[in-house]
Amino acid sequence: MGRIVKAGILVALALFLVAALMPVAAQAKAIVLKFASPVPPKSWIGQQQQWWGKELEKRTKGRVKVQFFWMGSLVEWKDGLHGVASGICDIANPCSTYHPSDFPLYISLDMPYNGNDYWAAMRATIDTVENQPDLKAEFEKNGMKFLFNWMSGFFHFGVSKPVNSIADLKGKTFRSFGGARIKWMEYLGINPVFMSYAEIYEAMDRRTMDGVELVLMLSDAFKHYEVVKQVRVANLGFVVTCAATINLKVWNKLPKDIQDIMLKLREDYAAHYAKGLMELEGKILENWQKKYGIQVVKISAADDKTSREAGVKAQEFFLKKQEAGGHMAVRKVWAYYNQAREKYESEIKTKGYPWQRK
Repeated sequence: MGRIVKAGILVALALFLVAALMPVAAQAKAIVLKFASPVPPKSWIGQQQQWWGKELEKRTKGRVKVQFFWMGSLVEWKDGLHGVASGICDIANPCSTYHPSDFPLYISLDMPYNGNDYWAAMRATIDTVENQPDLKAEFEKNGMKFLFNWMSGFFHFGVSKPVNSIADLKGKTFRSFGGARIKWMEYLGINPVFMSYAEIYEAMDRRTMDGVELVLMLSDAFKHYEVVKQVRVANLGFVVTCAATINLKVWNKLPKDIQDIMLKLREDYAAHYAKGLMELEGKILENWQKKYGIQVVKISAADDKTSREAGVKAQEFFLKKQEAGGHMAVRKVWAYYNQAREKYESEIKTKGYPWQRK
């Protein structure tokens, strides 16, 4: 009888130790993804990225955790592609115009006047990257997987000295995001200079630039209200190609159920982000006017027409340029994106946004 009792005690002790060690084992098996973020953690987009990280951890029940490295502390924004491809980080936000030779097709999505709605453009970008075969192959060639969207919000004209019209911008030096947007500026008589968004403040502060095609969300994070005196609201298109991407080898090693969770989260993030950005921009403009004395003016109908005509010319110029460089699929990519974008814009009209549906 004593032996039986002793054996029972040993079994109970063994079970207790197993139960006690289970959380430690589970924690040891958690997948930690290193995210090289280009923005500050307290910025609006930094908060959105943290929302994504928390949602991922929650939906995977702690099996995946995200470790953030803020403000380019691990990989600078302009080196995002190489940071991900080399494995220095698992996730980053490489922009197509920062790596034009690596993204000759992807870069076409960021042309002037590339959309009318944030959510529709974000969903169209997902569809294009996932399903347009040439662009999908481009991502695979670069060793990365499209993880979740980036949406800059509409570009507007930001100037160091107030102007009265687009005609007043002729001969002025402006920071440009690059790609087809450079030719668009040239058609307007503006001298474009390509640089990373993180470099804009210093250039404006030193007056080596007269203005910038700014997006409110980022310019607020980088305190451009200290160097910009006027914002001419113009809805000049937006950036969709600074999306978060994950190293393809890392992605392929993830369990299928975790991949599925991340793909579903990508769609939910697009809706969460688009809704938040729409609400944010109005608050930023109001704050810039009241707190910092920034003059906010909507461009005239005539200026809008002039700018859009230049945008269409720049689109065609860029498509021909890419084709001349041997990237013959660029029109297919651009057409696929626009067809998808129009589909989602039509869906909004008939069903409303995802967050408005029951």
